[in-house]
Amino acid sequence: MSITLRVGGSLKRLAKPITFIDNARTVGEAVAHLDLPEEMGLVILVNGKLAHWDTPLSDGDEIQLTPVISGGRRIKESA
Repeated sequence: MSITLRVGGSLKRLAKPITFIDNARTVGEAVAHLDLPEEMGLVILVNGKLAHWDTPLSDGDEIQLTPVISGGRRIKESA
């Protein structure tokens, strides 16, 4: 079974943009091959649909990982 794993955004500094993985039964098993920091927040899509760590995988599936974006500053509303 072959899975394609794509990373976007700042994850490209931590992993190759495209990785091919064999024999991963779940998203969690596939992502574990990348050795990403455990505390990293991720948006996970499988074949374009929102997924989670326990989502089962099938041959030919494509996983897309994007880091969660947060931060910035709050703009004060004028009265």
